[in-house]
Amino acid sequence: MQQSTVMTSGRPIRAWAAVIVFLGFAAIAVQLGFWQLGRADEKQAMIDLRAGRKTPAALGSPEQPWKNGMSAQDLDQQRVVLTGKWMHSESIALDNRAWEGRAGVHVLSPLVLPDASRVWVNRGWMPKLPGVNQVAIPAANDAIRLEGLALASVMKRMELGKQGPGLSADNVWQNFDWQASQRRIGGDRVWPVIVWQITETPDGLLRRLPEVEDDVSKHLGYAVQWFLICLACLFFAFRLRPRRTKSAGTLN
Repeated sequence: MQQSTVMTSGRPIRAWAAVIVFLGFAAIAVQLGFWQLGRADEKQAMIDLRAGRKTPAALGSPEQPWKNGMSAQDLDQQRVVLTGKWMHSESIALDNRAWEGRAGVHVLSPLVLPDASRVWVNRGWMPKLPGVNQVAIPAANDAIRLEGLALASVMKRMELGKQGPGLSADNVWQNFDWQASQRRIGGDRVWPVIVWQITETPDGLLRRLPEVEDDVSKHLGYAVQWFLICLACLFFAFRLRPRRTKSAGTLN
């Protein structure tokens, strides 16, 4: 008597196909889990950064002068105090920025600081009709003391057309462009951040700082869920793997 090992006919292909599918789901799940962990780290780093930069810095002052080679990350989330003179004629409006469901723009105006450097200030939001490429931007008196929050992000949006910012007289831009904005206001002493105005001024603009949501635990919870899904997929892949069956054969 001798035993031979054979595989059940027709099952191996289907079983291996199921294993491959579940292994693919497991790979996707683990990637999503690590992505959620990365998002949690980013949120926590931003929360810590804003908390550590609450003491206002006076940009353009003798204590905080403009320096060549500064990066946006050096000032990101920094509370600042600005004094200077507005360049109202060079103001621009960033299009497709909604406020509580209403279409409008964010108004950005350059401010000349005491050391002659310049900084772009997001003064606030105002409504705008669709398709308008030139808007009347409300003026404001030169601020004696203007507080704001410096942010490295320039609020990029998907381009809705091929308009080149700064290449025409239009003051409505779809996205902020650093090179075009520098050509618009002249000079090379421009701070590499956009300051979101906090101080209320009588210009009719609406102001609200971008919030950093303290939802790190949410992302950690999502990561745990994806890792559990990964484990479940690996379990099913293991259970569905092809097995060898033993059958007895007799030799005469």
